[in-house]
Amino acid sequence: MQLRDDFATHVSELHNPIDRPYTASIDKSLLESTEDIEHLNKEIHDVNPDYLTFLPAYFWVFYFAIGWVYFSVFMFSVMSLIVVGDKDLLNSDFMVWFLIVGIFMFIPACTPLILLLYQFIRKHPIRTQYYFLKKEQKIAYYYRPFWKFRQPYELKIVDYKDVRPDLHQDPYNRAYTPLNLYVSDPNTGDITHHLKLEDYRVNPRVQWAFIRTYMESPADELPVDAQFCEAYPADTSKSLFACADIIYRKNGIIPSNHSGGGQIMIFIIGSIIALGNLFQANHYQCTKRAILHPDVQKLLTWNGKNNPYPIQLITPEATRAFRGKNWQVNIRWIVAIAINVGLFAWAVVAYNS
Repeated sequence: MQLRDDFATHVSELHNPIDRPYTASIDKSLLESTEDIEHLNKEIHDVNPDYLTFLPAYFWVFYFAIGWVYFSVFMFSVMSLIVVGDKDLLNSDFMVWFLIVGIFMFIPACTPLILLLYQFIRKHPIRTQYYFLKKEQKIAYYYRPFWKFRQPYELKIVDYKDVRPDLHQDPYNRAYTPLNLYVSDPNTGDITHHLKLEDYRVNPRVQWAFIRTYMESPADELPVDAQFCEAYPADTSKSLFACADIIYRKNGIIPSNHSGGGQIMIFIIGSIIALGNLFQANHYQCTKRAILHPDVQKLLTWNGKNNPYPIQLITPEATRAFRGKNWQVNIRWIVAIAINVGLFAWAVVAYNS
């Protein structure tokens, strides 16, 4: 059983069930929601005749983690300047206790930075990536409890026809109702699989209609916008910088062909939150890594040719970028990181001057 305490443990306890696969006609009027469909197109990771994947629902926690890192560095910069700058303070009892407290705070304060660097190096997937296998009519994913980070991922493959979709209101934020997919034991009704798509930025009914259209309908009925969907999945890239560009390209801030355009915009935005964007790029880059299991590989059979879904083809500039050899992209991000580091160093010095 892989459920949080606030979710149902039995299929009869689902909050707001909606149409199961193949049990009713798909409400195509839901696919006319321009804003939601555009969002889903931006979140598509790969779409082809055999499988559909979305970029794992991204979450705001990493912003808190990045802020924690910055606050920690800032706090210890202040503490070190106080210690170095005031000789009388060094001889006081206050400083003794101050240093004792500082030592005990050092480890937890540095933990986010250590974990961030560890993630950059090891590239562990953080969020679950679900593969909707159209040809096989199955859903494949890996599961591991978030708090059991040393436990290996466990492969899960479920039949699409056994899915029970439910609109479960978030108990911590009543304004949002994400789509949840459940699979239950046919004999006991106990829920054996819980697929948490957790995309709070889209109408869950539209999301489910989009998934059903892909799994149950011809390709020409899926509202795919070629300007957002590419033939080159992010997880095949060796370049962290090229993956970071995805964040901006999917929002139309820079050209989609990795040509190096939009430099100034990236400097302005990237210099402020470059570390967070690189962390998100690392997240995109490693999502598929856990899925490379023989039992799943044989289900992912598409050869990359004759895709019936409208997608933009990979350009020579993007090919070089994803290999780490597009220096327009590389220099852009190096400069953005340098600006980011310079601004932070200036803030610390200015505060303590």
